[in-house]
Amino acid sequence: MYISNKDIRARARYLLDDNIFGKDWIKVSIVSGVVLFILSAIAGLFGAVSGSILGVLTALLVWVGVQSNVFFVVAEILTAVISILGSAIVMGPFLVGSASAYLDLERGQGDAHIVRLFDGFKRFFENSLLSFMYMLQVFLWTLLGIIPGIYVGLSYVMIFHVKHDNPDFTWKQCFDESERLMEGNRWRYFKLQMSFLGWHLLGAIGFFGIGSFWAMSYAGVSTAVFYDLIREEKDMEEEY
Repeated sequence: MYISNKDIRARARYLLDDNIFGKDWIKVSIVSGVVLFILSAIAGLFGAVSGSILGVLTALLVWVGVQSNVFFVVAEILTAVISILGSAIVMGPFLVGSASAYLDLERGQGDAHIVRLFDGFKRFFENSLLSFMYMLQVFLWTLLGIIPGIYVGLSYVMIFHVKHDNPDFTWKQCFDESERLMEGNRWRYFKLQMSFLGWHLLGAIGFFGIGSFWAMSYAGVSTAVFYDLIREEKDMEEEY
């Protein structure tokens, strides 16, 4: 039976007690806030590091007398890649942990606890590699165009949820399983995420940006609901 994105969002609100000021939504928002803060800090740190590297490379090029703009462009691309992929290495464990927290709530296994965010560090290198390969593939495909990059990003977007359910999976197995689940569901997921755009915009300007935590919680729990839904749908399709 097909379940619409509207029903998915309704399920998420039910899990969050359908009250943005209720204790359940606040608890999940705290988890989301911690994730957002940590990921922003990591991105900022690697951004600063890559900026320093760019400064050194630029100074070196000037010192050796290089005048070609091509070299400066290459230096900028190199530092951008370092920033993106370096951040991905650290982000992986937290993304697996946040998927675990949201899935706990969706499956009735308790509240989304902050401690779950650190579950991903139990397999730090595996989860870091998972995130690294995701960012690398999206980056490389985006070089061919925005559409290919988005397509690949949507194909592998469920890898962190898959890793939670299958901790022994290699990064390749997680990618293959995510691609299987998202086959025929990419546009459906894209529309689901776009439906939160207004929430994210309001969250960014509400309560000095703290409202973003509530929007992130809503989208995160909805994604967990979506993941379990398409997993069940795919399993039923294979049975028949």
